Amino acid sequence: MPRTPNAKPIDSPRCDPRLPEAALRYRLSAAPPLTTPKALGAINVTAWLYRDRRGVEAIQVNPNITIAELARRFGPAATPDAEVGLHSEGLAAEWFRVRPDLKVLQIFSERVPCFAMCAPMLRRYFPGVPWYYYYDSTSWRGNDGEQLKRAGEILRTAYGL
Repeated sequence: MPRTPNAKPIDSPRCDPRLPEAALRYRLSAAPPLTTPKALGAINVTAWLYRDRRGVEAIQVNPNITIAELARRFGPAATPDAEVGLHSEGLAAEWFRVRPDLKVLQIFSERVPCFAMCAPMLRRYFPGVPWYYYYDSTSWRGNDGEQLKRAGEILRTAYGL
């Protein structure tokens, strides 16, 4: 059973436990399973709870697409600044954009949504929807700015792997 994730804003209702369970189920069911330290560090899985017009709740799960995977599929980026992956939150947001009849209730992402792209996008297009996460790299920095713990380590513990 996965641990209860952190919330933004901090006074949000408790995260629906089906969200981290869905993210873990996605990792376990992938071929090969995405539970190695390398996969836990490279892949971010997001799970969004939503309700349809009939009041039926469901969960949409999306992983990110890594820079390495994009390079494998399409070749190297034309310039170094174009070497970015596709964030799981952005992929999920696009899934909901083309399904405007669905209402997003909660957003779980293994890592806190990035400050530069995902967080502003979520605030703009999903105002009032709480976010839940396990890993925020800014919480794991030492006095000299060094990274004390990485996402893979935190996710192993959060998921009990």
